[in-house]
Amino acid sequence: MEKKLARKIKWILLIFSVFVFFVFFAIFIIQILQSPNKAGSSDNQNKDETYLYHIIITGTYDNKDFLEQVFTGADNLSKDYNAVIELHVPQSEAQNNSLQTLFDYCSFLNVDGIIAYIDSTDKLPVFLKRNDEPEIPLVTIGQFSNELPQVSYIGSNFWEMGKKISDEARQIMKENHTKNIMIISGQVTTNSSNLINSLQLSLQQDPSLNIKVIEKFTSTAVFDYELTNTLKTPPYVLICLNEEDTISTAQIVSEFGLDKQIKIIGFGSSEVCQLYLQKGFITELISLDPEKIGSAALKELFEYRNKGYANSYVTADVKITKSIKDSNEN
Repeated sequence: MEKKLARKIKWILLIFSVFVFFVFFAIFIIQILQSPNKAGSSDNQNKDETYLYHIIITGTYDNKDFLEQVFTGADNLSKDYNAVIELHVPQSEAQNNSLQTLFDYCSFLNVDGIIAYIDSTDKLPVFLKRNDEPEIPLVTIGQFSNELPQVSYIGSNFWEMGKKISDEARQIMKENHTKNIMIISGQVTTNSSNLINSLQLSLQQDPSLNIKVIEKFTSTAVFDYELTNTLKTPPYVLICLNEEDTISTAQIVSEFGLDKQIKIIGFGSSEVCQLYLQKGFITELISLDPEKIGSAALKELFEYRNKGYANSYVTADVKITKSIKDSNEN
């Protein structure tokens, strides 16, 4: 009797052990299938011995959308350089890290190159230096700073951009039968100063234009406009030179329903800018082409790695996107 009981207990324990094994095995498989891929890593590339170089593209959450397109441009060329490209950007505002923290992460990994978006020159990051390792080559985009040890900067020729924007403004004024144009200068920097000067000189070639330069477009300006103008008055073309002014101006135009009287040439490539463009509150968006910036940045990194030098300044292509709604109305 005792032998039978012992045999039953053994069978029960064996069946239970097998059951527990399969439960844990199933949980393990499910976790593998559900675990997300690391954000921004190349789809078909693993950082193993088959790839010689590891390049990180980084920047703060505010520039996430732009950097995702930069990543696409760089990743398209990754096989040519036997490199794996990683996008290391916070995925939400709550997870946002300082640029210094992001640089520290890249330094700890001792990557083969960094492409970084510099959104402010007020507080620049510092590289962690090691005595036993060479400095990591850095290519910067966004704002330029002499204080950073970048091997190359991918930016815009602001003087040429001013001429291009003035050409677009003239075309919009012609389509809307107006001579009124307003430039929103925003907070003036060296770059924006060059842009404004180029823009004004180009527009002033036509003395019949009514050109105004203001620091910011506010709701007060709208009330002044409505009090001193009627709907019969030709509209204004507003030129915004940064993304912040583009969004705030589009919000005012949307709020007061002034998309017939005010045509906006904005600057930026964020989702908010694109949304206002689709709805017709922004007539045209001027932006740098992020995918071409990504491919250019990767080329300069490997130019430096292979030859010991790179182009210190590379001019990025300008991208112009027009509102479909506004085009259909014209």
